[in-house]
Amino acid sequence: MIVHRIIERPAFDVIGKKTWISGQDNSLFGSFWERCRAEGLFATFEQISGLRAGPQTGGVTLGISCVEQDPARREFYYRIAVENPEGCAVTGLESYRVPASQWAVFECRGKVPDSIVRAEMYAFMEWLPSSGFVHANAPEMEVYPPGSDGRSDDNYCEFWLPVKTKV
Repeated sequence: MIVHRIIERPAFDVIGKKTWISGQDNSLFGSFWERCRAEGLFATFEQISGLRAGPQTGGVTLGISCVEQDPARREFYYRIAVENPEGCAVTGLESYRVPASQWAVFECRGKVPDSIVRAEMYAFMEWLPSSGFVHANAPEMEVYPPGSDGRSDDNYCEFWLPVKTKV
């Protein structure tokens, strides 16, 4: 069983790069991460945040699936970003405001992307239908805390699912 908790966060700003994801091809995420690494995005993030955990997510890096318009539609912008509490503007990067939301936070243990996919499958197929919650109109997020490299069997990160009480 995947461990989860429910939290609330106010709106917060992030800054990063985005790409269009169309369909269920998970390799698109990985290739975007690789492209961003090759282009030096993470060095820019280090200049912006000092690789410190963000105050709202506790993450050093975020993967943000902007599904808030229609969570059932699996075509959306995906961002690799860092929290931006200072409101920095950096040429070539875009700002985005994550709305205030309640989140079901699922722990992901193991190599990425497998651990994220396991958590998402559990969240959507098992937990959400019996939870008393529905998907809220906010983005889904991958939160990578300090020390998360995604490559080790004991890697830890989180999948954040925006939720609201079922009416």
